[in-house]
Amino acid sequence: MKQTRLLNPVNGRIPADMHTTMLSPSSRTAVRREEHVPPSIRLLRRCNGLIRAMLRSPLHGLLSRDLLVLEYTGAKTRQRRVLPLSYVEHRGRLYLCTRTSVWWRNLRTEREVTVWLRGRRVAATARVVEPESAEARDALRAFVTRNPRTGEILYEVKRVDGRPSEEDVVREAPSSVVVHLQLAS
Repeated sequence: MKQTRLLNPVNGRIPADMHTTMLSPSSRTAVRREEHVPPSIRLLRRCNGLIRAMLRSPLHGLLSRDLLVLEYTGAKTRQRRVLPLSYVEHRGRLYLCTRTSVWWRNLRTEREVTVWLRGRRVAATARVVEPESAEARDALRAFVTRNPRTGEILYEVKRVDGRPSEEDVVREAPSSVVVHLQLAS
């Protein structure tokens, strides 16, 4: 964070005891984003290491019905990133959905990734789906059907007669990020 002194509006001088901390634009976004993340999701994020270890172990069956591990290289940093994510399989395709995370920015261009899926390490290609597309709506609908609690917490998608509200899905899809994972043969 950058330290900046405040100027006295009268004489243009900096009072010796006045300092403020200015956040960079990306830091402000991160702070703002974290404020909107529900406490249950923040708690899960603190357990990422344990969840990753379980998903790569013989105990993966306890979690791998709904979770996978995504491994990718940061677009700018070139550092390896590894994180557990909820997924949904819909019409033979694998999708990741998010609204509060920024990991997907590294996948804006089609990227080679690795996933740990149901105890197996598999190469895949990740592609961000066009937010206004029918594919994004279908994937989000499938995701909140499979993960109803997440649908209510992150996406504000209510259930009507045991199914996600279509009106809510249509409203939420453009502000959500859907990533399609094409597994290598």
